[in-house]
Amino acid sequence: MILDKLRRKKKPETPPLRRSEFLSLKPMRSPLVEWEKNEKGEVTITLPLKKLRESEKLKRKTSKSTRILSTLFPGPEEKQIQLDKIGSIVWELCDGKRTTKKIVDYLCQKYKLLPREAEVSLSSYLNSLAKRGLIGYIVPEHLRERFAKKEEAEESQRSDT
Repeated sequence: MILDKLRRKKKPETPPLRRSEFLSLKPMRSPLVEWEKNEKGEVTITLPLKKLRESEKLKRKTSKSTRILSTLFPGPEEKQIQLDKIGSIVWELCDGKRTTKKIVDYLCQKYKLLPREAEVSLSSYLNSLAKRGLIGYIVPEHLRERFAKKEEAEESQRSDT
């Protein structure tokens, strides 16, 4: 009996969001980025970049030669990201009004996908946009309470150690 307890592996942590919870989120484009649609229907996102020579952190962490080169040859002030056709459609649907479930339904209908295929692809795509800071999520009220409790529990664990 004791050996069985020792042999058991820890269960992997449950994902922070269940499938139904993910489908209730409302993705929203960041107001900090500019975007435009071309004649082909593809979206180009323009991200403003910070100037390197104005960054105090860079001045402290880089060598003198790097600072001189960055002064003589300044980097670009903005970065552009070109989305493909489907990515552009999803980008336009991320308006903060539609849930991810509605976006999945739209993709299933337009491209004749199975719901699970569309969910997996959409979640991966939205996560990559979120990591870049291009979108955020509007969280429904019932999930806000759950996440608030989870954050409080994590903070209390950190303060105990």
